Amino acid sequence: MLDVVIRGGRMVDGSGAPWVRADVGIAGGRIAAVGDLSGAEATTLIDAAGKVVAPGFIDCHSHSDWSLLANRGCDSTLKMGVTTEVVGNCGMSFAPVTSLNRTRLENDIARTSPGATLTWTTFGGYLDQVRGGGQPRGVGANYAFLVGHGAIRSAVMGTQERPATPDELRQMEGLLAQALDEGAIGLSTGLEFVPGRAATGEELVALSRVVARSGRLHACHQRTRNERFVESVAEIIGACETAGARLQISHNNKRLGAPDGAWEQTMAAQEEARARGLDVSCDTTSYVAGLGVMSAVLPPWLFDAGPAEAARRLGDPIIRDKVKGDCRRYWLMIADGQWDRVWLGRTANSGQLFGLSFAQIGERTGRDPMDAYLDILMNEGAGITDAGMFGQVKTPEHLRELVQHPLVSLEADAWTASAEGPLAPLVNHPASFGWTARILGDYVRQRGWLRLEEAIKKMTAMPAAKFGLRDRGLLRPGLAGDVVVFDPATIEDRASFEHPAVYPAGIEHVFVNGRAAVSAGELTGSRAGTVLSNT
Repeated sequence: MLDVVIRGGRMVDGSGAPWVRADVGIAGGRIAAVGDLSGAEATTLIDAAGKVVAPGFIDCHSHSDWSLLANRGCDSTLKMGVTTEVVGNCGMSFAPVTSLNRTRLENDIARTSPGATLTWTTFGGYLDQVRGGGQPRGVGANYAFLVGHGAIRSAVMGTQERPATPDELRQMEGLLAQALDEGAIGLSTGLEFVPGRAATGEELVALSRVVARSGRLHACHQRTRNERFVESVAEIIGACETAGARLQISHNNKRLGAPDGAWEQTMAAQEEARARGLDVSCDTTSYVAGLGVMSAVLPPWLFDAGPAEAARRLGDPIIRDKVKGDCRRYWLMIADGQWDRVWLGRTANSGQLFGLSFAQIGERTGRDPMDAYLDILMNEGAGITDAGMFGQVKTPEHLRELVQHPLVSLEADAWTASAEGPLAPLVNHPASFGWTARILGDYVRQRGWLRLEEAIKKMTAMPAAKFGLRDRGLLRPGLAGDVVVFDPATIEDRASFEHPAVYPAGIEHVFVNGRAAVSAGELTGSRAGTVLSNT
């Protein structure tokens, strides 16, 4: 007797092999059998004729830790067929916590997970809170946590944006080692953002050595993808190769201003490093428009007294003029004044302007777009480093070559939410609700950019292998019972930038650790997810 038998579907096992007609049986939370199960008995029988049966999708670059404590049901995640998310990316995590970064993290949690409170100090304590904090609350999907370099650095150095002293670096190494011991699957860095952008090469090598000693992974959002894109990728490859650490390069796309051939050079650099023995690969988002951090354009000197003071300084006309002259070329649409291609995202104090381009915001407020941009940052106060934006970060042609490259996994760079309740208004990108359907419905069925089996491999087996999720990503007996059943003819991303909180069509059944999380297209309320570790 099996718990579930899914019969008659086109089984795509995650390996990239062509689909086969096969039944999938689940028992005790795991895949029990694959093949002809016509004689098997089961508590639940699902007719998958005409449907695709695949491993649960894995989002290898998520920020769902931002909202997870307020959305334990993981509604949008599960409705997309995603059963596992790798979170804590871009150097951002909610632990470790000290007196130097507590206020900032408390503000971040209050903004992104309404109703949640910060009650932990260690990374292990944070993971215990995600598991339920001693209460039977659970989570709907599986989560693997990276520890953020930004959190570690701010726990040791506060808001100071300067090279670390030898003693500070030793403290960071200790906090990283502790987090890895307590369940973090690796380190993430955000070298384009405050405070990660102040890290030196020495700091990156030292922390990567800690990662290497534990056999874990370094996931890096590199310093820039504009003029110095090639150099940025070379920097992090060099640091991880020196340290012997495995490397995943986050959303490795070229941006406006990158030299001709820069992306091809970064991919060649990865292939050459792999030939030398370095485990390096990368991932990409599935939309031409992406998320960004508004404060990343601001010069480092503005933050030498901390975020709150940086925001206050923007009210000084003399300092503001100097900022305009020194703005970093983070997104060249801003540097080049292309304000109709950049839109306001998540903020604490300018929600009424959400989704408008900065050209529109300038017209509405009667301000030059650059001043309107800086006004918004000024009004964020101590939360200045958390204000979000989104804009066109790649062309359709570049997106196609990204998703087709064999070293590139597919990811969302978004966070879990719900179409109802307090989280819905915080969603500012359709990826939170539709990235898997965008790939399978648009890039596979409509455009033919990828074979179905290739696309599923890039969302299952590839990220599972890279991030050390040993019992996920494939439909094989003995592995975890994470399974998705979808209709390849109707799967569709229905979210948009104008209306991002809309669930996709065509995803009919989702199982997490053998339990139904989505049944006949509807959430069951099951919280069968868990915190994953590769210790």
